[in-house]
Amino acid sequence: MTTKSFTNAPIIISSRRKSGSRLGSIEAGNPGKPAPRRIREEGSTAAVTHYVDTRWPGIGGEELVRLPERAFLDPEFAEAYQSGHVAYVYVAGSGDTLKAPDQPTGLHGLARRFALPLFKISATGAENALARIADLNLERYAGMYRAQDGLACDPGYDNWRLVLIHPSRMPLQGAPVEARPRVIRIMLPSGLSLIAFEKELHQRLSPAALGTWIASPAGRWHCADLGLDPREAMRLTGYNTGEGERVSRADELYIFKPRLDGGRLLTIVERIVHDYVVRDVTGQRPSWGWVAPNQGYRSNSADRNPVS
Repeated sequence: MTTKSFTNAPIIISSRRKSGSRLGSIEAGNPGKPAPRRIREEGSTAAVTHYVDTRWPGIGGEELVRLPERAFLDPEFAEAYQSGHVAYVYVAGSGDTLKAPDQPTGLHGLARRFALPLFKISATGAENALARIADLNLERYAGMYRAQDGLACDPGYDNWRLVLIHPSRMPLQGAPVEARPRVIRIMLPSGLSLIAFEKELHQRLSPAALGTWIASPAGRWHCADLGLDPREAMRLTGYNTGEGERVSRADELYIFKPRLDGGRLLTIVERIVHDYVVRDVTGQRPSWGWVAPNQGYRSNSADRNPVS
C-alpha cells in the first residue's frame, strides 16, 4: 500500500485485495468454517458463487405492487398528463474480471467479497447514458471507504459500464415509459424535474440501499458470518473542488439482481410518474425535493397487483 495525502486526511491506495473473508479463505484453501454450498460452477465470475444464509432486501420493499393494467389509460391520468423532459434510468457495474479473474476489482470485487449482487442505479438527462458513465469513471465513484487507519481507495472504480436490464414485462399501456436494453426511458410529466425524480427514485429504492442495509442488524450479521468489516461496504466518493477534496457518501449502490429485479425497477418508475400526475390533479402535488430526506410525498397504495 502507498499513501497519498489530500486536504485533511491521508488516502490509503490499495494495490491488491487480501482474502480476509470466509469465502476468500475457502478459495485460498484454508477454510476456518465449513464451506458454504457452491451455487456456481468452479471458475465462475459471478458475484455470488456460494450460498450464504442471508435474506437480501428488495428494491421497493415488500409493499411494492404494480399499478392496475389501465392506470395510464384512465382519464384521471391520461387527461392530466403533459410531457416534460426526458430522463433515463440506468444500472451500472464496475471492475474488471477479465484481466485478473482471481482478483476482481471495483464494485464487482466488493460484491464477490460480500456475497451480494451490487449495482449502481440512478437517472440521467443525458441522451447517451455513456456520457454519465464517463463521469463516474473520472470521479472513481464509490472508490473509497473509511478504514481503521483513514480513508482507503480501491482499484477498479474507474471502469464503470452499463448493465443490461431485464424487465419481466412490458411497460403498462399508455405509460410514458420505454424499457430499453440498458436504460428505462421516461418522458417526465411537466413540472417534475430530473432532480426531484432522481431523489424520489432513490427513496423508493432505499430498502435495498447497500450503505443502509450493511449497517443494519441483518447486514452486520451477514458481515460477521463472513468475517468482514462492514465499513468496507460503506462506500465514499472523493470530489476534487480545486485545492480541496470533498468526500461524500456513495448512496446510489443497491442490492439488485438485474435478471430478477428488472420488473420491480420498472414498477417503481411507473409509480413515480403516475403518483406525481394523479396527486397534482387532486391538488395534492407531491413536494418531492432535494434538500432533506423528510421532504416528499410517500404513498401507501391499496392496490395489490403482484409485482413481476
